[in-house]
Amino acid sequence: MSLLKKNTKSFTLIEALIAILLVSLIVISISSLITGSVFLTRKRIIYECLVNAANSAIEACRGGKNISSFNCGGLNIDININIDCSSITVPGNTWDVNCEDITVTARYGNTTHTLRDMVCKFGGA
Repeated sequence: MSLLKKNTKSFTLIEALIAILLVSLIVISISSLITGSVFLTRKRIIYECLVNAANSAIEACRGGKNISSFNCGGLNIDININIDCSSITVPGNTWDVNCEDITVTARYGNTTHTLRDMVCKFGGA
């Protein structure tokens, strides 16, 4: 009597290699999805920081201050404002208005966001 049975079922070398190949393809697909998701999330965070920086620069300009940089989540955003915000003065007459169109460009690396608004100072009582 022999030690090996003739009807023993087992994997062949080719079946094992195909199984390894399939598992490898699944792992590679999942890792590329995760990598793509991380890249898109970073890009979205950078854009949100640019929008926040531009909005903050507009609000600072309403208060008569120029800001040239903005820190957002560890990112240092460069800000460029087309006018000197301290030059927008309050008019002397009660019903007068002094308005300026301003353009703010926020930049981080190669990504930029531009925001345009009007800042007005109204005459005091």
